[in-house]
Amino acid sequence: MTRRTQNILYHTLPVAIWLLAGVGCVLSRVFSPSLREQIGVAAYYVPAAWTFLAVFLIGRLRRHADSVEECFWMGLFLGLAGCWMPAAVLLLLPMWAYLAFQNIFSRRSLLSSLVGLGLVVIWVAVLVYLGIMQNPLSLGEGQGVAFFAIRPWAWIPTGCMLVAYIASTIARRNLRVR
Repeated sequence: MTRRTQNILYHTLPVAIWLLAGVGCVLSRVFSPSLREQIGVAAYYVPAAWTFLAVFLIGRLRRHADSVEECFWMGLFLGLAGCWMPAAVLLLLPMWAYLAFQNIFSRRSLLSSLVGLGLVVIWVAVLVYLGIMQNPLSLGEGQGVAFFAIRPWAWIPTGCMLVAYIASTIARRNLRVR
């Protein structure tokens, strides 16, 4: 591969990946069965945005760096994503594994991410108690409580964003002109 081709791919391949992710996000909204429920655009794109911010923040860390503050924000962002899509909180596990792989995971990082998540849980509990917010874990009036059954179509934009970020990061690192 010539240097010119490598330079062109370095700039265009991530753009193409992100455009495909955008198409996936839009098509998931258009073809979802939840259109009849009218749950709103926030149920699709807000969890994807919060999750992307958490992954972007953790992905910017370098090996052997201090990760306590970033882990707090990661827990906070995933907690906020959990207000619309409660199963998003489970993304803490692969992020902790990534931090352990990068040798920047410690007990302080674990506790700071749990403090960030706990902060969101406390505020959501207060807002639900005051009647300002609906319980994120409830399915509706008299339908019970479920963790994974809430808005499963919202995982498609979240997955598209995560796959696009990971693929564009890998493409940029492998195509870097040296």
